Amino acid sequence: MEKLIKALSNSAINDYKIIEVNSESSELFYVGKKLETNRATNLKQINVTIYVDVDNKRGSASFVYHDYLSEEELLKLINDKIFAAKFALNQYYEIPSKKEEKPSKNPSNFENRNLFDIAREVGEAIFKADNYKDGFLSATEVFITRKNRRIINSRGVDVSEVTYEGYIELIPAWEKEGEETETYNIITFSNLDKEEITREVDELLLLTKARMDAVPFKSDKPLTVIIEDEGVPRTFSYFVNDLSYASEYQHMSRNKIGDSVQGDNIQGSKLTIDLLPSYVGASASSSIDSDGVVLKPINIVKDGIAKNRHGSYQFGYYLKESHPTGILPIVQVQTGDKSLDDYKKEPYLRCVKFSAFQLEANSGYFGGEVRLGFYFDGEKEIPVTGFSIAGSLHELKGNIVVSKEKIVSSRYVGPKYLFVKGMSIV
Repeated sequence: MEKLIKALSNSAINDYKIIEVNSESSELFYVGKKLETNRATNLKQINVTIYVDVDNKRGSASFVYHDYLSEEELLKLINDKIFAAKFALNQYYEIPSKKEEKPSKNPSNFENRNLFDIAREVGEAIFKADNYKDGFLSATEVFITRKNRRIINSRGVDVSEVTYEGYIELIPAWEKEGEETETYNIITFSNLDKEEITREVDELLLLTKARMDAVPFKSDKPLTVIIEDEGVPRTFSYFVNDLSYASEYQHMSRNKIGDSVQGDNIQGSKLTIDLLPSYVGASASSSIDSDGVVLKPINIVKDGIAKNRHGSYQFGYYLKESHPTGILPIVQVQTGDKSLDDYKKEPYLRCVKFSAFQLEANSGYFGGEVRLGFYFDGEKEIPVTGFSIAGSLHELKGNIVVSKEKIVSSRYVGPKYLFVKGMSIV
């Protein structure tokens, strides 16, 4: 590191940033219920960004630093990146300077525990759900990771944090009448809850059965649509992105601070959205962003009203923000008072798994092809497939109702379901 800092300090650059990440992991690979491979890793990576100023503009370029580079090789690499940075100039901006702020601790019960012990307990929790006659886990991979991250820059910033991630890849399968259906799924977490893991795996096995039993669905008229899975945080990103520094700077933001982000006639839930550095169980939790900004919670929408903007140090500098928020990784949305059971009074269409949920900010279009859904006919839910949903958030943003049921995923904490009346089925 000393050799790198010395070379950067003596070169023709104006600023630099170094991100050093030391990660260790325990990894388990299963075929069926049999553990085939048990692997441990210990890796270090150093990423460097250099900043070069030309005529009141600033360019940047990045590279990966390796300890084995000689002084001559390192100097050549830096000079090559200086040359490249001059071809990618932006309006001038500063990088963060040293502040007397300490990052908060990222909450996790992984702390001070042996990673293999955690991975082994995760494996036991997974296979506790694998007890169906016709359903089983075809392949499973478990990754438990601890990362020490340090960010240093030429303006005196020197901050560190420890982050944790549990990551499960699994392929549930279901057999019926000589045929087999498989689905691919990912579970992420940063706090070990064995009962919750077993519950999620059990739900994924049953969803695989439903996928096998699903029948094609068509509807000539709009229905009440219930969105879950990736469609929920994707929908809220419409509001989050609109209130970013970048959207305001690029003149793409639809709302000013104090505006109703859901329009003047809110018939559904009045949204409250916060951005957080960390949350128990959310694997993207991080107390510092990639520029070394120490992150603090911020409310951006309260009861449907835009309260604050947020974003990177660069775009905050462009907007003359005195204390740019940095890029916060977790979106938290306040839950509502309606449950799924409250909607079991009339037909609805619950969309569980999308091939890809689309959201186009300019047009407001949102929706996508649904691989697995459930049509409630007034008495029971029927697994369905082979259809798409489509709507405009410009038109429907005031009609969305959020559920009281809550989920925690990698970057999202909030309602599990969104209830939307009047979406088209195609």
